[in-house]
Amino acid sequence: MIKILLTTLVLNSLIFAQDIYATFNVEAAKESKLTLSSSGIVKKIYTDIGDKVKKDQLLLELDNEDLKTSILLEKKKIELAKLNLKYSKKAYERIVKIKDVIDEEKYDNAISNYERSQIQLAQAKASLANKEAQLEKTYLRAPYEGVISSKDIELGSGVSSAKMETLFTLITPNEQILKILVDEKYLKKIKVGQIFRYSVDSSDTKREAKVSKIYPSINPKKRSVTLEVLANDLKVGMFGHGYLKVD
Repeated sequence: MIKILLTTLVLNSLIFAQDIYATFNVEAAKESKLTLSSSGIVKKIYTDIGDKVKKDQLLLELDNEDLKTSILLEKKKIELAKLNLKYSKKAYERIVKIKDVIDEEKYDNAISNYERSQIQLAQAKASLANKEAQLEKTYLRAPYEGVISSKDIELGSGVSSAKMETLFTLITPNEQILKILVDEKYLKKIKVGQIFRYSVDSSDTKREAKVSKIYPSINPKKRSVTLEVLANDLKVGMFGHGYLKVD
């Protein structure tokens, strides 16, 4: 009886288990096309292809001397506005103490000057903040830690914010994904967590990993479903094939 039961279980596993052949490309788990939202001429380039960069590291700088000069002027305006506010406030405080013995026009002028000084200081601060924001847009920084995989700009080149040109491509070097293509007829059999056994290019090394994502749409040209499997020791651009174990 035990032998019959074991035989039945083995036969069932053979009948219901299936290996689906699939091919894949290796892509970076995270890839970013870096651009600038400001226009100008490239003044400095701080990195190159293959360089490892840290989050917020400066990669490129546009010519921004005019903005730096404007910021210095705005800071001087703030200093002057603060000085005017100081004196207008003192004048206002003196007028308030004697407002009962002076004419109404002088009192109103003191209030008006004091309020105008407050507005001028606020405007100067706002203008400085705007100039500093414009200056920051002339710098390109790395949004996360990674490796520069391509550089599409040279020193002295022009950058247009309207075209949103790619200046650098940044990838995560130690995190990859396998973009697996499976025939659409297997769609109902595919599930997250299934085992994918594969090898890369001409390598005989066998690897395996679990399906981490299934794309909700079907590729209309290839009539295939795209799956993702995580990897961490491959090179972006590699190609391979393998088998997906399904029920």
